[in-house]
Amino acid sequence: MGGDISVLSGDITYFRLPEVLQMLAFQRLTGRLTLINDEMSVEIYLRDGHVAFASGEKRGFREQLGNILFRMGKVKEEALNAALERCAREGRRLGQVLAEGGLVTPDDIKSALYKQTERSTYRAMAWGEGLFYFRICDLPDFANDFPIELRVEDLILGGVRRIGESRFILEKIPTLEIIFKTVYQANELDTVTLDADERLVLGLVDGKRTVKEIVSLSGLSQLGCLRALYALFCAGIIKKVETFSRTNYL
Repeated sequence: MGGDISVLSGDITYFRLPEVLQMLAFQRLTGRLTLINDEMSVEIYLRDGHVAFASGEKRGFREQLGNILFRMGKVKEEALNAALERCAREGRRLGQVLAEGGLVTPDDIKSALYKQTERSTYRAMAWGEGLFYFRICDLPDFANDFPIELRVEDLILGGVRRIGESRFILEKIPTLEIIFKTVYQANELDTVTLDADERLVLGLVDGKRTVKEIVSLSGLSQLGCLRALYALFCAGIIKKVETFSRTNYL
């Protein structure tokens, strides 16, 4: 791939991270998505539309792979410090040094990278404002040392489940009269991890029932049902058939 090419930028106030990730995944793009607000920056690397790595920096502090492995109990502090010194001395990356020294396994490193990527992405999904930029570019070497791959749908579902503010739900489901329909066939969702509420609610979406009817049939609380619908919508699993005027009901 040639030099970096800037292809997408915008304001998170109007285009939330789940929407941006959906767009990049649909186009199967490879590159770096940078998100910035007043307190934090997050970089998410994608490979062919799948998330390959993410990290966040808050007020000068960047969470490092070594910190995560230490908190996971995979490496002792003394051994970690010695490995970091070796990295600085030899100009090598920490994962390589730890794995070659037998201090951790490649699977340990991949598990830590999964945790770091999920944590950084989930934080950015909760932002109410900020800016984003996407550039088509080659992935950095460290993203290829111990390659991981996270489906955008699974990341979106995981992040949305952690968002507690109802204002995000109101942005997408402003009234109980909205009707949703499924985008995927049932057999196409086998690889997507849905929780029990999401599977229940998805089974009630038929392109005819209103949100109000789905809430009634689900047996869930109104907020619980709306959260499930919001997660499915953000992940691109369902879409709106009709939209109506905004009504605040929460």
